[in-house]
Amino acid sequence: MAETRNIPGIDDELEVTIGSMAFGGDGVARHDDYVLFVPDVIPGEQVRVKVTAAKRSYGRALPLEILRPSPERVEPRCGLYGLCGGCQYQHVSYAKSAEFKERQIKEVIQRIGGLSVDDICEPIVPSPEAYNYRNSISLRLRKAGKGWEAGYIARDNKTFVPVSDCPIAVEPINEAIAGIEARISGYGDRERIEDVTIRYDGDRTFVYPRYHKSLRLQPTERLFYSYKCQTFCYGARSFFQINHSLIPALIGLVTGGLDPKPAETLLDLYAGVGLFSIALAKNYAQVTGVELGQDAVKCFQDNIRENSIQNVAVVRGAVEDVIQAGFREHGDKPLSVLVDPPREGMKTDVVRALNQGPARKLVYVSCDPSTLARDLKLLSASFSLKKITPLDMFPQTKHLEAVAVLEKNGSRGQIPRFPLTESPSAGCQKGLIVLTGRPYWTTFATTSTLRSASRG
Repeated sequence: MAETRNIPGIDDELEVTIGSMAFGGDGVARHDDYVLFVPDVIPGEQVRVKVTAAKRSYGRALPLEILRPSPERVEPRCGLYGLCGGCQYQHVSYAKSAEFKERQIKEVIQRIGGLSVDDICEPIVPSPEAYNYRNSISLRLRKAGKGWEAGYIARDNKTFVPVSDCPIAVEPINEAIAGIEARISGYGDRERIEDVTIRYDGDRTFVYPRYHKSLRLQPTERLFYSYKCQTFCYGARSFFQINHSLIPALIGLVTGGLDPKPAETLLDLYAGVGLFSIALAKNYAQVTGVELGQDAVKCFQDNIRENSIQNVAVVRGAVEDVIQAGFREHGDKPLSVLVDPPREGMKTDVVRALNQGPARKLVYVSCDPSTLARDLKLLSASFSLKKITPLDMFPQTKHLEAVAVLEKNGSRGQIPRFPLTESPSAGCQKGLIVLTGRPYWTTFATTSTLRSASRG
């Protein structure tokens, strides 16, 4: 007999009890056996809700009244919370929201990756600052009378929400938001500005407009970050961690996971401006970073020079295009690999090369538990997951960072023997590779690697 479900109607008002918190920040409730996802609630709360969507297997509802609040409920600091789409956890005490994230990454890796990590998942590393931590934000612009106003896009993904400050941003960025009209007054073609990025490096605040695609301009200013005795520059469009207070913990977890040996080589994939490559260089005989973004590679070169690093090289190219050549060039020398891909994770060709490659140890830095779980499942063909540590890099939001440590199963991996889609030298141009420090690779990236990269 076919299963029947008591599916509620749109606009129905129901009283439900929140049973758990789903990845993404919605509470999970059941009306009879029907699942409802409800934002801005906490497990254990009794809530009166209004159904807004009802599919066959689940629905969505909005809270109308908290009938029995949780002791973990707090007053959101932002007056736009619930309308702006940026934060999901301001109504929850910070400690409890971090606990939710720790539980969620375990559930996601189990559900998508098929891997149980309860025994190897370390406690989440909290952010030193629950608010005023974010050193980079992007805002939409729109005309407001004779002037301009900045704002975010609402949870409905279409409504413009004007903002005068953002509680998760550092104060110098909020000062820039308040003075946005004066900040952009000197820019030409203001009618063609689509949005602005505001970044703060601990010393200076920069406002970068992004124009309509017919008028693309690349900012040339550099921002700086210091770690111990090293200084790193990064560009307006280059990826860099937006919560500087957790970078030392992140580097520490990566270093501990790799367990460097002086005779080893480190291959740093999706290397950005070289933060990990340069910070870890003293622990390795040789480090090679691979990065596609042109501005990031230029900063990587400058960082190698400014920090007087002799054993680091940077290769410009898409990881999937150059990883096989890198393994072949590497030969039989001891090798570890670090990957820090964008939010969409690694391409299948990269996973396959890692599975068949010579690396004894792999550390995966991820900003998306779903794609991390997918890639861990694929990597389990050759690697064992030894430890995973979540970090709350993005307090008040649904996002988090994680560091996964993997080791090659059994004996050391072999150099990949699967065929290339084209010969190693096909379409190669030496001008597309940047070698800084000791020369390392002799096979160069193809012209296809000139595509621009985007990161989460």
